[in-house]
Amino acid sequence: MGNDSHARLSGWSVSAASSAKVIARSQHNMPERIRLIQPPLVQPRYRQLTLPVVGALFASQGLEVEACDENVEDLDTSPVDLVGITCHVYNAPRAFELARGFRQRGARVIIGGTFATTAPDLVAPHCDAVVAGELEDVVEEVVRDARGDQLRGLYRASDAAAHKKPAPNAAPDWSLLETSKYFRFNFPLETSRGCRFACGFCTSGQLWPTPRTRPLADIERDLQAYDHGQVELVDVNFLNDADFFRSVLPVLKRAPIPGWLGQTTVADLEAPDLPERFADSRCRAVFVGLESIDADALKSINKDWNRAERFKGVVKRYQDVGVLVQAGLIVGLDGQNAETFRRTLDFLDECQVHAVSITYLHHNPGSPQFAKLQAAGRLHSEDWRDYDGTVPTIQPIGSSVAELERAVEEFLRQLYRPRSIWSRGVHRGTLRHPSQLAHHFMINLSLKTYYEESAADRRARYGGRRGPEKRLEKWLADGASALLERFWRP
Repeated sequence: MGNDSHARLSGWSVSAASSAKVIARSQHNMPERIRLIQPPLVQPRYRQLTLPVVGALFASQGLEVEACDENVEDLDTSPVDLVGITCHVYNAPRAFELARGFRQRGARVIIGGTFATTAPDLVAPHCDAVVAGELEDVVEEVVRDARGDQLRGLYRASDAAAHKKPAPNAAPDWSLLETSKYFRFNFPLETSRGCRFACGFCTSGQLWPTPRTRPLADIERDLQAYDHGQVELVDVNFLNDADFFRSVLPVLKRAPIPGWLGQTTVADLEAPDLPERFADSRCRAVFVGLESIDADALKSINKDWNRAERFKGVVKRYQDVGVLVQAGLIVGLDGQNAETFRRTLDFLDECQVHAVSITYLHHNPGSPQFAKLQAAGRLHSEDWRDYDGTVPTIQPIGSSVAELERAVEEFLRQLYRPRSIWSRGVHRGTLRHPSQLAHHFMINLSLKTYYEESAADRRARYGGRRGPEKRLEKWLADGASALLERFWRP
């Protein structure tokens, strides 16, 4: 911001005089309070675990904790000595903007999160300390150094020793969030960390090098805070250790919840005993990364074990017992064209998939794949705000970016037309469980609304400019939750 006498950011204006006051105070007082900030997310109004868990960890070290979630509230610009910011790559520019403003006012800033873990060298110039990896391993050291005004540049969670232990997790402090500002749809819960697969597009191996499970007692403890919505397992693959998860199922069944959902793989869902076990524990839906129905495309992302015919069998077995299956697709793979999407649409309709989410293939700045694409001149966008999976960032082989975007737009239009939503939703499983049919319609309409948000609107949000609340999306998400709570609570 050069030599300007005012630092101007979205949501605040800071005078040089007020900055001097904060600097003077922070030189004489050790920080006893930390402000945690969540910059805008791609899906802004679903509750996240990050602030409640990180807040609980800092509170365990004796700090007073306050939280600000820019997805649902205005930035708190009042003076503070210590600031913690979490970020992904797409909201990193906003995180850096916030860090710059608070540092100009004399605060010390710590940045953590997925981007800080995968590309700490790109984050370090913008803050006083980077936390790479799990905060649990280093929080005591971070707070001690902050109190001694000796924060060092990088705190990296240890690998070998720590990752042989169960995945740590403090009891989330939900009092840090004003839950009425979020969709009623979900209650986040973590049962494990990491995944044994090494898909070419996924960063989970960098975030959690060794997959681990959490103690059942901690899972039961966290469920005691349940208030509303479906329990959303935030694990990257909740069936990574299938035997362990079989021991979690009775815990979920006993809990006073209307249902749960989570993300896993086709390979892990094929165990013959799981469909009935899932239904018995009130599983409402599973998200499965189908990615593509093309074998060559799957091979290019190191997921050639994920065959379409296996997926079709999984969908039928689970949906027959009332467990809905949502598919995830990656678009922008080399060789995809309009015909690819027509075949994919026919396949999904034939399978009667509950819902579909798409993600444009992208590789984060700082990764070897990003550097390779950059050297080859194949990066369509280097604006980090575009790296949220909603727009193309890579020039595909076999088509232009414009052709790809038109094909994807037509695919989504056909997928979320009323006829497709109806034909995919009416089958034996939903007829046996009518509230699941209503749930299907509401989720599909909510996704349709989500995909209608423009790239320009998303970039504006990532810059800290919240748009008007999407009342239709909130009504649909909350309506789906209310149905389940009304008809499925034990």
